[in-house]
Amino acid sequence: ISVTGVQTCALPILPEIKGPTLGWQVAHWIETLLCHGPGDIEGEPIAFDSEFLSMIVRAYTVAPKTGRRYIRRYILSRAKGRAKSELAGELVCAEALGPVQFDHWATAGETSWWGYEYEKGEPVGVARARPFVRCLATEETQAGNTFDNVFFMLTDERSKITSEVPGLDVGLTRVYFPGGEIRPSTASNSAKDGGKETFAVFDETHLYVLPDLKRMHRTVRRNLTKRNGWSLETTTMFEVGAESIAEETFRAIEASKARPDTVFDHREGPDPDSDFDWDEDDQLRTALAEAYGAADWVDIESRIADIRDPTSEKADSVRFFLNRAASSANDIVPIVQWDQLEVDDEPQAGDVITVGFDGSDSDDATGLVAVRGSDGLTWPLGLWEKDPSVKDWKVPRHEVHQRVAETMATFSVVRMYCDPRLWETDIDEWAALYGDKVVMRLPQSDKRLWQAASRFVTLVNAALQTLERDDDEPPAFAERICHNGDPDLRRHLLNARRKRVG
Repeated sequence: ISVTGVQTCALPILPEIKGPTLGWQVAHWIETLLCHGPGDIEGEPIAFDSEFLSMIVRAYTVAPKTGRRYIRRYILSRAKGRAKSELAGELVCAEALGPVQFDHWATAGETSWWGYEYEKGEPVGVARARPFVRCLATEETQAGNTFDNVFFMLTDERSKITSEVPGLDVGLTRVYFPGGEIRPSTASNSAKDGGKETFAVFDETHLYVLPDLKRMHRTVRRNLTKRNGWSLETTTMFEVGAESIAEETFRAIEASKARPDTVFDHREGPDPDSDFDWDEDDQLRTALAEAYGAADWVDIESRIADIRDPTSEKADSVRFFLNRAASSANDIVPIVQWDQLEVDDEPQAGDVITVGFDGSDSDDATGLVAVRGSDGLTWPLGLWEKDPSVKDWKVPRHEVHQRVAETMATFSVVRMYCDPRLWETDIDEWAALYGDKVVMRLPQSDKRLWQAASRFVTLVNAALQTLERDDDEPPAFAERICHNGDPDLRRHLLNARRKRVG
């Protein structure tokens, strides 16, 4: 679908702007009382472009009878350098001090104290009672891009708001004002402050990949429900397989599992692998202009220079500047290729299989993976991962032994290749039970690992080529690999990276 020129990857997640909204007056309040944050145009008056104005109007829609807000979670996905963090900072100021809470329906000729002229019947907003606004950052050592903008806009004398709010106390680590506060937080302290948020900004959620950041995201979003609050998430499109908050949200919406009060507002450029020639500057220039949309102030030429830098990776440039999801150039297999090999099939008792075993003791994952000989169907037999909530967690070896026994009893296992490190005694036991011609020890070796990984990549590429053939010729043995879409196998495959040595 397309709304005001914003592309949404055919996902039905960007509702039309209709019905009453506080957005027009919120935008007018920002343009009237604030100035641009730090940067090339710092201190200058704010004038929203059509896309960001549409975003504000949409985000503040309210119910026709009750004035209750509709949107609880708004994800804004735009290319790098689109001023997403500055917009977030402007909305932080508005949520703290501006007309964001429905109060009544306007009468004819009604005007706000800062000069906004309401239409008759338009919802009238007032400042929230005791707002608590949180700006979430990813690192301890910085307040975050959003709060940097807030600090500037609430201290620079070119912002009229500085003279309109008595008692405004702006510091580098918090903002206090009569009845409320704005606070930057990181994962280490966001869960310690009472959980009374009315609004929260999660900046750059494509970087929220660590468990602590994900817990912070869940905790703060849960806190918002206590006071009928909402959140804004800004992001550039994610690295596929990194399992960031941005990717998890996109996948949930793609699978129609997102709540109806969630909006994923996304704009991207054309596909460099099919829609235009990446190596032609004129075509790249047009593609970038499409990706940045209404932001005609963006320096496209500097983006092209960055992309053409010999040290720049294409996958990163596609994500940053075209705002398209992309796999890392260091992925052993691009996830889009792996996903193409999914089949609607499940293993059956008696199947002839080969098993791979990689064990650990406490800090790493332990797994059993099977490959069926007839068609290369690949799936996990068992996976044991460290539980961060359990102190001194260790792999439950009895469960691993039980799964190995079940596998041997259910399938016809012709080989079980084992990495023996930390599991030498266990593997000796399996060899005694099932035969040393079945249970094979493969000590770790960089050369052996590289050879096996290279064969795997070759096998995936060959299997993909069979999908493109028009004939009905069955794939050769060396072209057979597929999987049943198991998410754990997919996740672990995406953790496999190429590493340059020497």
